[in-house]
Amino acid sequence: MPISAVLFDLDGTLLDRRATFRHHLELQIARHPALFRGADAKAYVSQLLALDENGTLDRPAFYRLAEDRFGLAPGSSAVLRADFKTHFPERCFPMRDIVPTLAWLRARGLKLGVVTNGSVRTQTRKIDGLGIRSYLDCIVISEAIGFHKPDARIFEAALQRLGAQASEGVFVGDNPLVDIEGAKRAALRAVWKRDDFWPPPDVADLIIAEVCELPDRLGAFD
Repeated sequence: MPISAVLFDLDGTLLDRRATFRHHLELQIARHPALFRGADAKAYVSQLLALDENGTLDRPAFYRLAEDRFGLAPGSSAVLRADFKTHFPERCFPMRDIVPTLAWLRARGLKLGVVTNGSVRTQTRKIDGLGIRSYLDCIVISEAIGFHKPDARIFEAALQRLGAQASEGVFVGDNPLVDIEGAKRAALRAVWKRDDFWPPPDVADLIIAEVCELPDRLGAFD
């Protein structure tokens, strides 16, 4: 059946989360210099990005680990967690050519949506920071709907909002378990956006290096 709908993960797929989070950490240090006791800011940021586990470590645990690992002033984790909730993301770094790619897909009559885990506040700020809301026919955020990827129900909710059947849909994401296996549970065709942090999934229907390859690669599903 021809493709009528394309759903996307957000972090690591449309949003360059590593660059976005690096920028946030740099600004945190600038906002709270007293917490770091003269620590090497560049080394701190690089090591924290390594500890971040590609965004899979929850934020309270992440900042507690930062406080312990780097000997930050007692109570720093709570301050930095509050700073994260208030400010992140200060700037959103897009993956290459996502706006022209979404525009191309929309111009071909495809319905587009985002399915993302996270808080409504943070994920909404990312979407608006990327300037892509006008290209999306639906936005499904786990906090709002009560289901998290890889639960098939979150994908099914997005398809319902688009008025599309799973057999007509494609999901694009970077996490092999949460995105690719989740999409397959919902009977979607799954496109893995390659990320060297993750091992390649066994069940992807298509593998791409960047989202901007989609216009040339969707023909594989015809």
